[in-house]
Amino acid sequence: MPALFRIRVLAVSGTRLWCAGTGPVTAGVSQAVHDELTELCAGMSVIGLDLRELRLPAEAFLPSVPWPDGPDTVHLLAPERLRSLAADDERVHWHSDLHAAWAAWSGLPA
Repeated sequence: MPALFRIRVLAVSGTRLWCAGTGPVTAGVSQAVHDELTELCAGMSVIGLDLRELRLPAEAFLPSVPWPDGPDTVHLLAPERLRSLAADDERVHWHSDLHAAWAAWSGLPA
């Protein structure tokens, strides 16, 4: 993964994890981001992902979603261009603002 891409864990409570990712995500990097998040979220049932600071390729959507496999529930803040990639994933709950996403993540049992 390029040095400019960072994934930071911001909060953990039981089997809930909240993390944020920043940096460029191109077609060649999206699978690496997905794999890194899948490993980081292993054993977690609920995660919150703040991916608003992703820098996406201007000419095309990502070929695959960067959020992880595994968790039962994903609370997602991400660039609007990722919304269509979340439409078929029943685990994903799209949030338009940080307050709503955090409230949903923190209100669920650990």
